[in-house]
Amino acid sequence: MIQRIAALSLAAGLGILGWPPAQAADTNPWSLGLKAGVTYDDNVVLQQTDIKTGIGDTSADFELNAGYKLIDTKTDSLSIGYDFSQNLHAKLKNFDIQNHNISIVGSTQFEGATLGASYTFYHLFLAGGNFLDLHALNPSVLVSVTPQIFVRAAYLYMGTSFLTPATKDRSASHHQPETQLFYFFDNSRAYVLVGANYQIENANSAEFSYKGYALTASLQLPIDLPVAGSKLTVGYTYLSRNYDAITPSIGVKRYERRSTVTAGVTVPLVDKLSATLDYKYMDRSSNLLTTNYSENVIGAALHYDF
Repeated sequence: MIQRIAALSLAAGLGILGWPPAQAADTNPWSLGLKAGVTYDDNVVLQQTDIKTGIGDTSADFELNAGYKLIDTKTDSLSIGYDFSQNLHAKLKNFDIQNHNISIVGSTQFEGATLGASYTFYHLFLAGGNFLDLHALNPSVLVSVTPQIFVRAAYLYMGTSFLTPATKDRSASHHQPETQLFYFFDNSRAYVLVGANYQIENANSAEFSYKGYALTASLQLPIDLPVAGSKLTVGYTYLSRNYDAITPSIGVKRYERRSTVTAGVTVPLVDKLSATLDYKYMDRSSNLLTTNYSENVIGAALHYDF
């Protein structure tokens, strides 16, 4: 879930920057997107509760994204949104996740800086049952160093409430100051991003409380394919966590070191239809057996934006 919210934080930062560049004026305040795809994961896991299966499975994935711009001027913006996602596994039905979230995102320009903020509420179902609620608040400030270089400083707060008796000890508050540097080039068709954050999570049980940090780098480029507008995105994230208290099952304090590599290609097809192919490799190293594993995930999907 933190990875998903980090991706939304990046999207919010790019949105404040007005990226990707608009191709034509769009006065329609409504937006609607649909996605359908298939994913193969060679080691299905549930990161929120540190469960790994060691088993590969295929899932069908569906998403719906809807938004409405309440304010949209050269200096100010405010929008609301609703997102729905569902994955359906072929074999491991107990790992099916359905996610509903509502959000409000705004920004304003003020004395050479852009101030932004977003709030999102998530409700997740696991295998058809209530799983967790999450509130995420992400204020930020963005400044331009040069016409191509921007720096964003932000703070992410998350309040997570697990909804089953077996997981209530994991309910937590999460504090995460973060910074990102964007460099745009090739007439703003491409960018490089580097970022860092520091994490403090205070859970109901000290066993699940930790402090840590993450370092991120990504690159997006237009690519020469027969279809104009195709793009390639690659990224790498390193994460380190040290837990505050002894984990009873291993008799020592838990630690985790995680490296994640991602790559994706997006290809426009016809009108507002596009296709994506994505790959993720994660190497999760820990002294707790259930969080010590590697994982390969590959997915393909079709997207349609109305």
